[in-house]
Amino acid sequence: MNQKGGRNATLFSSTFPQALFALSFSTLDLAAGFIASLVASYVVKMPWTLIIYPPLLTVRGNISGMFSGRLTTGLHVGLIKPSIRKNTEYFYSLRASIFSMSFINAFIVGFLTYAVFLIFEPLYYVSLLILISIAIISMMIPTTVSIFFLAPLVAIVSYKKGIDPDVIAYPILSTVNDIIVSAVYVITIWLFIFWENVFITVSYILIILFSFIFIYSSKYWTDKNFKKTISEGMFIIMILMIISNFTGGVLSKLRYYIERYPHILAIYPCLLTMIGDEGSIIASTTTTKLGLGNIKPSLKSIVYRENVILILGVLLAGFIMSTIFATLGSFLYAFSILKLVQTILVSFVTVTLLAAPIIFISFGSAIITFKRGLNPDNFTIPTITSLSDFLTTISLFTVIKLIMGI
Repeated sequence: MNQKGGRNATLFSSTFPQALFALSFSTLDLAAGFIASLVASYVVKMPWTLIIYPPLLTVRGNISGMFSGRLTTGLHVGLIKPSIRKNTEYFYSLRASIFSMSFINAFIVGFLTYAVFLIFEPLYYVSLLILISIAIISMMIPTTVSIFFLAPLVAIVSYKKGIDPDVIAYPILSTVNDIIVSAVYVITIWLFIFWENVFITVSYILIILFSFIFIYSSKYWTDKNFKKTISEGMFIIMILMIISNFTGGVLSKLRYYIERYPHILAIYPCLLTMIGDEGSIIASTTTTKLGLGNIKPSLKSIVYRENVILILGVLLAGFIMSTIFATLGSFLYAFSILKLVQTILVSFVTVTLLAAPIIFISFGSAIITFKRGLNPDNFTIPTITSLSDFLTTISLFTVIKLIMGI
């Protein structure tokens, strides 16, 4: 083997296992899918339960992606210390800005869900205040757990262990957050259905608590980093939130299929997470290379040897994992060889169709935002997660209709 071939093999053997390990956490999204499928029997009479679910996952993923992207780049360039306690002002300002954005966006998710609900399901009724309460509870509990505990722990520990946090941090966090969001969401729905008075009481208590934390975060509002994060982050998340709400609208139109085939909802979060994770790995490594000056801010950089090998490693890991969790998801609900083959084929074809769009969106968004003088970590992962969620939803159910004939 020549020297160049040896370097390629070494780079691939380093990238592929880390990507496979990172994407393997998508399998845990079967837990999120299984949890979400527990409300499948209610989706026909309450279609808003499907409309609000994708934006909860997507917006939570957007903000988590922004936070993890800034964390990993900050660790690489020295703006954040590899320490759980006594970190930099940059870190605390970043954390405050992420919490503030989450709180504001929780209200917006409730309002937009209500608007989309009126458009897609005009014959049904739900209170605007109920949707806002569900959005706040389902978003802010995972946000608080993530930014105060999980995200710093995963990023800093992986960095100190010599594992690239750009590859490992967001895939792990996105999956864990999906499970937490789904669990909190289902519990909240059950409280609303069976113990409405308890639901109202819990809503008041938590909204007051999160409001106090939001007010406390205001001490950073004069900070330059805080204002830049809010101004850039809110702009892109508002645009992408509208997309994710319409994703929920599309999903609500398929509620009769979901009630009949609950394993569809079980593998749905897995595909959303894994495809978004593939894009996040490509984007996060690109933004770090741009920050360190290792690549030129040009779309032509995508053909650099290291970038091509990284992308191939990520895609191969994605194909392997999509087959694995489709198989596991099938065994949870479908007890026939035909259903098993159909589900694996649906997953594989969906991932194949989305490979090229995700590559170009991930790499292109990093390059374009960097060239325009913006912080690419504020834009890339939120853009990828929202667009991949929308494209995955459309592609998945198109493929399902063609292959499964439903």
